[in-house]
Amino acid sequence: MTLRSHGRAWNEFFRWCQARNLKPLPAHPWTLAAFIRWCEPRHDYAEIVAITKAISRRHLITSHTDPERHAMVRRTLAMIERRLLNRHQRSSLFDEDAFSKIEDNRESADESSDLVEEPKKRSVGKRVLKSMRSSPKLVSRRH
Repeated sequence: MTLRSHGRAWNEFFRWCQARNLKPLPAHPWTLAAFIRWCEPRHDYAEIVAITKAISRRHLITSHTDPERHAMVRRTLAMIERRLLNRHQRSSLFDEDAFSKIEDNRESADESSDLVEEPKKRSVGKRVLKSMRSSPKLVSRRH
């Protein structure tokens, strides 16, 4: 990694910390671990390690402790690496065309007729029976 890329990595970390009102120097290990997780969808693993080294380098230059050596940061990097190594073992839950079939079926059902009807309320005397709630009824606790 060149000095220019070290500077870019540090600037990205600095701006990320400023946007969240966090202290970039000396950075708390939790801050660096959170930044690494934020970088995960944006960079590949090798870039994340290089960015972490650049942040570590800035800390060592300014005579602060290296947050990369903290167990939380190491566990975060190891978790990302394990996730990448096990990616091939995961299978997709649905086929790509499964959702398009569902959408086609919905469109044809809408065009043909109104097959879906609202549940009707039955009345028994003066009382009206309602259908089941979609969420639980909130009740205050009695002490």
